[in-house]
Amino acid sequence: MALPPTIPTSFVPKMPVSPTARRKSSGPNPFLTLASVVLAISLLGAAGMFAYQYYLEGVAKSKGAQLVKAQNDIDQATVTGFIRLRDRFTVSQQILSNHVTLSAFFDVLESLTLATVKFSSLKVTLSESHVATIEMNGVARSFNALAAQSNAFSDEKRIKRAIFSGITLDQKSGNVSFSLKAELDPALIVNNANPVAGTVLVPQTQPQIPLATSTTP
Repeated sequence: MALPPTIPTSFVPKMPVSPTARRKSSGPNPFLTLASVVLAISLLGAAGMFAYQYYLEGVAKSKGAQLVKAQNDIDQATVTGFIRLRDRFTVSQQILSNHVTLSAFFDVLESLTLATVKFSSLKVTLSESHVATIEMNGVARSFNALAAQSNAFSDEKRIKRAIFSGITLDQKSGNVSFSLKAELDPALIVNNANPVAGTVLVPQTQPQIPLATSTTP
């Protein structure tokens, strides 16, 4: 049986439908603001780097042009003169560093030579192994004087392996002639420890050292 339309079929009360009001925004979004600031700083930094790179390229081109101009302005004859001067300085330095000087050796020889002994000749040779060798001839007043002279050379550490040979007695004067051969410390005769090998010095007859009248060594 159908109900009349005036009788409600549901007991759930119906509420009137009303639109819900939207909440208004309280202010700008802070994350969006921060992102905008970061983006602006990044763009400024990129622009600054690009501008600085462009500036550096301009400076490099300018310096390169100045260098080319300076090179073109240099006279080739001037460059050649500088190279020759440098080579001369290099050769001069090598000559000076290997220059043989006997002044130190003569000082040592003077301090070692006894008053009863004199030397008449001297030869200095630098071998391939950079060993300095001396060969000397001399005269001693007596055998005792020669023995004392040998001891003096033995005590000098810069004179090594001193060998006296050719010992001859002069029956008339009583003098003893002899020859001496020894090796020297290179520092005694050269400016450095690396002398030019094969150098030979043969000085003329050395000034005579007068023999003392005393017969004691």
